[in-house]
Amino acid sequence: MLESRWSWCFAFAVGILCLSAPRSPLSAQQPANPTTPGAQIANLQDQLEKGLKARLPREFDFIERVVGMVEAKQLPYDLVQSTFLWARVKRPVPFPYFETGLRTRAARLGIRI
Repeated sequence: MLESRWSWCFAFAVGILCLSAPRSPLSAQQPANPTTPGAQIANLQDQLEKGLKARLPREFDFIERVVGMVEAKQLPYDLVQSTFLWARVKRPVPFPYFETGLRTRAARLGIRI
């Protein structure tokens, strides 16, 4: 009984410490100046290439086309970003999910990639 009381007290103390720890925003995940559209789009290509594990020339070409369409305001940035976030957790290689998902979602908006 004494062991279970100690383990309960330990768990309670750890919970209190975790709740009282100072919470700071994760600045590493946010761009330095999110209001600058050029910086947002310049980072988009690197984000897509590395996050989707692009490895074939046709995959790099597709990403370049997508970034070009975002720059030309033909494709909404939010659509690309949300599709990226959905696809990057797919294993082992997320790129095919991204390509298929983005083409499907863009087609619903009448946009051909």
